[in-house]
Formats: sequence, C-alpha cells, structure tokens
Amino acid sequence: MPIPKKQLSLLVELMEALPMDGTVYDTPPQIEYNAHDEVYLGYFDTTIIDRMQANGVIELIGVHNDERQELRIKERDDFLSSWEAGVREARNGQDLHYADYSNNQYAFSAGYEHWHNRNKKALKGKLTHYSKEMEYLCHGFIDKDSGNTWQQI
Repeated sequence: MPIPKKQLSLLVELMEALPMDGTVYDTPPQIEYNAHDEVYLGYFDTTIIDRMQANGVIELIGVHNDERQELRIKERDDFLSSWEAGVREARNGQDLHYADYSNNQYAFSAGYEHWHNRNKKALKGKLTHYSKEMEYLCHGFIDKDSGNTWQQI
C-alpha cells in the first residue's frame, strides 16, 4: 500500500517529534510531542490533516492561539509498533508483504517507505543519520550515538 507523499511527510514529522519532557533543546523542535496527553503540536498542512482525519489515522484536537495545531494519532500504540515493525523489516531486507501481519498496515507501510526513502539518500551520500546528540531522531530508527532503536514513548 503506497502512502501518498504528503501524508508520508506528515507522518515522518510526527515520528521525528521530540518530547516536551523538560529537555532544553539547542534548536526548538518544529513538532513537539506531549506524552502526558499523547498529542503532537506544530504547524501542519490543513488539507493533509483533513484527508488523514477522513482516513481515520489522526484527529485534530484543536488550534492554539499561536495557530499551532494539536493532533492525536488514533490507536497510537498500534501505530507506533506497526511503524517500527515496518522500519525493522525494511532494514532486514524483507518485503512489504509483512504488512499483512501488522495491526496497522498503513503505519507499517509508512515506516517501511520512510526507511527506503532514507536508504536512497544514503546511497547518494546525502543522508543525515538520526542522532540524539544532534536532536534529530525518529521512532523505530537507530540512534547513531547509542546504537539503540529510538522510541517515542
């Protein structure tokens, strides 16, 4: 199931969101994740939000005074585990048919596609590795500093 480019872009932004856990970041994150309320806060393309709401992937919670929108991923735990499984299976060289065994085929496919898109950049020498030190992480991907898979909990 190919994910439309703009939808994948929004999902990647959400998966790269840094937690609002009291950490002081050198560069303020474009998208923040509030673990207490399980919401994402940032500026998003409303057309894409509308489409993804219609598909049942996300929910627009509200718009703040500064025009930042607050989003929630529906059934987030299933989404995160499926996204991470897609990333892992892509990294292990498996094909997309493994999505059939996933709780959320859409999230699996998105994670799988994101891994392959990054791999294409790596082959061209244009890849910036995910790194906690650089404040650049993505759920399900390996943090080059620790060697561990980063999870957006």
